[in-house]
Amino acid sequence: MQTHNLQDQELLRLGYLALVEKLGPAGFVRFVSLHEPPAGDYVKTDKPIDHMTVQEILDEALRLEAERGNDRDAGR
Repeated sequence: MQTHNLQDQELLRLGYLALVEKLGPAGFVRFVSLHEPPAGDYVKTDKPIDHMTVQEILDEALRLEAERGNDRDAGR
């Protein structure tokens, strides 16, 4: 797969999906928490991930990433 033509959000989506497929939902969350320092109350969750589909976890991760990006852009 050639990735140089992908938009950033699509590249993130594919990368997150690959991680979830390879590591499982809990492994994905653990990987992300090791990769980037958590913000806010990262222990509290509205939805337990053990009842979520891979697509739901991916959608939530992308939503949070976009939200985080908007917060960073607002500080400029």
